Amino acid sequence: MRTRILVLIIIGLTIHSCGIFKTHHKNKLIDFDNNQIPEKALKRNGYYFAELEREAQDFDTIQGTKIKYLSVFFIYDDSFVVNISRIDGLTNYYCAEKETYKNTYENAHKTIQLMLESQNSQEKRTKRICGFQQNDISNKGLIEIKKETIKIQIYRIEMQNPTKDSFNSAYLYENNGIMTSDSSFVITSETEFRT
Repeated sequence: MRTRILVLIIIGLTIHSCGIFKTHHKNKLIDFDNNQIPEKALKRNGYYFAELEREAQDFDTIQGTKIKYLSVFFIYDDSFVVNISRIDGLTNYYCAEKETYKNTYENAHKTIQLMLESQNSQEKRTKRICGFQQNDISNKGLIEIKKETIKIQIYRIEMQNPTKDSFNSAYLYENNGIMTSDSSFVITSETEFRT
């Protein structure tokens, strides 16, 4: 009896301290069932990117120079999107190991190519670790195109209560922009529904 009470107390404290995973703002999400991307609106099954720079941090391998990186959207035929930001040519990514590491946009693109190759690997372990997991909501979302406007919604995993929780909630972010051609668009605003 004493053991059972102790186990229940431990389980209760664990649930209370960690929190339960929650997906927020589902009512704001694009309606997948009624979402149709016009056939010639945007090329799909590839990636779109922005070339950006950031200041070097203490953990970076180089100091005193701006680090060139890519923010990438993988857009698929079924209107699903995967967003990966801060891909650079200097970091040794497990799923994109290469021989040379340089602070160039070209090397960052090479990293993305290696990541894509590892997702289609014939080796089961590599594919399991490096592939986009179907049930994982992190950095995934939907795209909606109406005339010249584009809306991209992505869920990011964050802490519900930053002072005591682990990363236990998915929060919706929305990027809105304008189509400039069938192979490019410009993001004009971002909404963080949490705030």
